[in-house]
Amino acid sequence: MITINKQKPNKSEVNKLFDSLKKEDLLEDRAEYDEEDLRVAYPKLNEKEAKMLYLKIQKWKHTQTKKKKDSKF
Repeated sequence: MITINKQKPNKSEVNKLFDSLKKEDLLEDRAEYDEEDLRVAYPKLNEKEAKMLYLKIQKWKHTQTKKKKDSKF
């Protein structure tokens, strides 16, 4: 029988990394990365963690874009 190694995401690690990127003002740069780029840049992340980080960064980017649009009115 073959068992599949299921990757469990470590949410606290993803949150720590996100907070670190935010503190270092790197979120805008990382918003251009896709999931694969994030896995290469942060090799300790597993596939699910990279996806979580990607989605968290994209949500941040969307919020920033929305704030800029709202401030124009």
